[in-house]
Amino acid sequence: MSSNPIRDKRSPEPMEMESRISSSSSTQPRLSEMSPQARLNFTQQEPSCLAPCDVCRCCPTKSQLHDEPLYNRMIMCFFAICLMWATSLKVASSVATSFIETPTASSIYDTCEDTYELIGEEKQEYVQCVEVQLGQCNINLAKAADAEAERIEAAHETNTAIIKAARELQSSCSAAFSGARFELEGWAENGVALPYLASCADEDKEDINNQVGDISAVKSEAFTLTTEYSEESQSTVERLADYIVLRSAYDAEYADNKTQHLQDGFQEWVESIYLPTFDLNVTFDALFPDVDQLMSCVTTREPKTPSNCPLMDSAYELIDETMTDLNSMLDTATDQLQEFKVTADQYKDNVESAYQNSKTFFEGVHDTVARLSLDTGDWGGWFDMELYTFFPDDVEWPVAITFEEIPDVSEVWDKVSPALDAFYLNLTKAQKDAYLLGKKWKKEVKDQLDKLPDITPEDYNPPKYIGADDSIRNVTAEKKRHKEKSNGFIDQAAVALDAFAELSQYTEENFNPPSVTFNFTDYRDKASEFNFSFESLTASAIDFKLWFIQFGSLSTALFYADFLFRAYQTIRLLYYYWGRGGLNIPDVDVTADQEPNNPFKLSTPRLFAMIISNPMTPAFIAMVFTAWGSALLSSIYSPLYNEYMSGCVNRVQGVEGNNGTFFTENLFAISYNYASQDGNSATFAGLDAYDVQRAEICSQYGSNSANRQNEDLAVLGSLKESHNQAAGGLALYTGCLDTADLDGQFQDACCGLEGYEACSGGSEEKINSCPLNDLVSPKVPYDLPSSYLFEPTCQTAMVGDDWSLQDSVYNCDNLPTCDMSCGGPDRPKVKKQTEACGCMMEWGAHSVWLKLVVAFVIYVSLNMSRIKLVQGLTKLFWKYLHPGLFTFKSTCTREGEVVVGEGDGKEMKDVEMGGGGKGAFAALLKRRLEEVLKKFWRKGIPQVMMAIAFNVPWIYLLMNVTHDIKYKE
Repeated sequence: MSSNPIRDKRSPEPMEMESRISSSSSTQPRLSEMSPQARLNFTQQEPSCLAPCDVCRCCPTKSQLHDEPLYNRMIMCFFAICLMWATSLKVASSVATSFIETPTASSIYDTCEDTYELIGEEKQEYVQCVEVQLGQCNINLAKAADAEAERIEAAHETNTAIIKAARELQSSCSAAFSGARFELEGWAENGVALPYLASCADEDKEDINNQVGDISAVKSEAFTLTTEYSEESQSTVERLADYIVLRSAYDAEYADNKTQHLQDGFQEWVESIYLPTFDLNVTFDALFPDVDQLMSCVTTREPKTPSNCPLMDSAYELIDETMTDLNSMLDTATDQLQEFKVTADQYKDNVESAYQNSKTFFEGVHDTVARLSLDTGDWGGWFDMELYTFFPDDVEWPVAITFEEIPDVSEVWDKVSPALDAFYLNLTKAQKDAYLLGKKWKKEVKDQLDKLPDITPEDYNPPKYIGADDSIRNVTAEKKRHKEKSNGFIDQAAVALDAFAELSQYTEENFNPPSVTFNFTDYRDKASEFNFSFESLTASAIDFKLWFIQFGSLSTALFYADFLFRAYQTIRLLYYYWGRGGLNIPDVDVTADQEPNNPFKLSTPRLFAMIISNPMTPAFIAMVFTAWGSALLSSIYSPLYNEYMSGCVNRVQGVEGNNGTFFTENLFAISYNYASQDGNSATFAGLDAYDVQRAEICSQYGSNSANRQNEDLAVLGSLKESHNQAAGGLALYTGCLDTADLDGQFQDACCGLEGYEACSGGSEEKINSCPLNDLVSPKVPYDLPSSYLFEPTCQTAMVGDDWSLQDSVYNCDNLPTCDMSCGGPDRPKVKKQTEACGCMMEWGAHSVWLKLVVAFVIYVSLNMSRIKLVQGLTKLFWKYLHPGLFTFKSTCTREGEVVVGEGDGKEMKDVEMGGGGKGAFAALLKRRLEEVLKKFWRKGIPQVMMAIAFNVPWIYLLMNVTHDIKYKE
């Protein structure tokens, strides 16, 4: 026989066939040993074990119940089914859930919702704090600005008073000094020598002589110019005033002559004016329907017609509908209360009935105890309780439930309608009063028109004269005022020119009055460049509680799918274990071209091909990649898990790195920034506006006050210098001149003149030497020299604090800065709440993930273990499960001759037809069958061991995975 019949073209093509051999020699085969057709015929003939109850003939027959292999297979099937249901997805999930605690979706949602509400509250509180403090800052700024303004005004008033007093001293002293100089100059000009004291130094005498001689020319020239200007000014003003008076008179006469016919025509027109009587009744009559419509719409008065309130339902209709609804609700409440009363009465009867039963039981117990003569002393106080303590107090129920009748809407209107009647009366009275007022107004208008003055042409409207003073309304008064001012100007100019002449002799090179500067460069806008803008958090439209419920429905769907799969597998196992096919005993292979089982007899390519095609090879590769992927996944997940454990579960408060996770820290940052957004924006905007307002106040007052202070300092300095010069000059005169002799000479020289009438007589030659004051008209003699030389105002020295100006410059440093003490949202509170939200979310995520992983590992491990255990036990106990009929696989030719791979290789005859090869073929089958069964049994041992080993991963996982991952606030 050829070892490869497929390649032998001379031999027919081999074919595979299936036949049966039996290891039993009994004449009556068992049910399991029958052919399918015979078994079907037999079961159809034999009734079911449930007889007529088994309409569908699903239950086994009585003979099948006594079939031992079938009975054992049913036990194994039941065991496999129990294991299958014991390793369901629900069981794996329950085991994982028992080891890993998972938060509820509502707890996560509630915690994060509390966080969101807290952030909103903190945000609002921060904004309110900023608004309150900014308002207080603005109030303080306004108060400080007002106080500083009041301070500088008070200081300026004081400075003004000091300058006024200094001006008075300077003016009096300078006037005395000027008078003395003018008097001495006139005395010297008239050729009279000045009487010097013997103690006067020559330098002082020379100084006095220089002063008296040098200034006169300058003074005389300046005074002459001043006098000429004053006379020219007065002459010009007088000419202008006279011209204006003449022109006004001419214009008035001309206008009157030219407009006489217009005046007459206008008077006739005024007299012809007729104002008819105003008919106000029409207006008031139109108000009555409007008032009536208003009352119909807004009061409880019933509208007469629907058109009384066309734009809306009237108040009467609305209230009436409400009353109807209230009455309906009241009736419903009354009915429900009545039903409650009936139910309560029934309950009361039930209680009384129960009480009677309890009473009977109570009395029976007491009678029984008394008959049995039991000692109740140590039973406690409960046995001595009286029967009446168990009966509730009686309650009196109301006989009928009624309510007072609610008044109708019309009744309410009847009570308030007098107010409308009074309003109509007042409206009628107002109509009459308006009519009377109209008539009175008409008369007054006519009277006023009669009083209209004569008119002038429309194009003639000369401007009215307005002087420098409100009291000056015509050119005559202005002329008088200008003359008075000119005379005063001459007098003051003489004094001022002399004062400037005195200042011109000041010995210092330069006089620089003190200057006060104001600089506001430090007060600049500090916050205008900042712009902190954060997008507001947007609440989702998703109902997360419902979303979590729907998300949980996914696991429920998986449970249902697994349940349906196992229900299907239950039926499938019953079907397979019903026959011997469930044992999966391999066929006996007696083919002629079978592959050798010994790998050492194979060539290298065939050995490699066998290894690659072996089912264990892809399984091994899958296991390697699974382990590799699990390791990678674990390396990715472990840092997140460890961070959660250290930051949320095993955290240590206050220790860096042990207070929250990356997620919670960033959640806190986002939440805190969001809560701070509006407050920070309000702070920056408020501080910006505050600084701008502060700068405006300082710029408004600072420069003006500094300029005013500089002017005051310059004026006071000049007054002091002028006063010192005048006082020094008078001191020089009094120290060198013999004032008594000088007064006597003046008396003699001016005797008989104005101011010197009371004198004893003077010398004729000295009368012409009397100095006259040419600043006044007519000229008069000067006063006695001693009246000038001993002026008291020149004895006062303008030194010390009393003559020093106060600081009237606006001090911007006195304006407070706005120091915000609002520290933002409560950082610890927000951090704690965001940490709770973040950790709760991470707890939920980690617990769900770990539970999924653990449940998956348990599910896969248990089911792999279950499959291998059932397969292994089936192989180990096949003798008790198999009916004894096996199948073999052989080769044959097209003619039906069996070709086997053992013997001399010659073709054997068909064993079914008899022949010498039947016994040899049976021996071959038996030997091959024993080899197959031994190999089949030996495979059961490693499968059982694998089943045990498959439980190691999930047991190890449960033992090493941290069970306590719960976040504790």
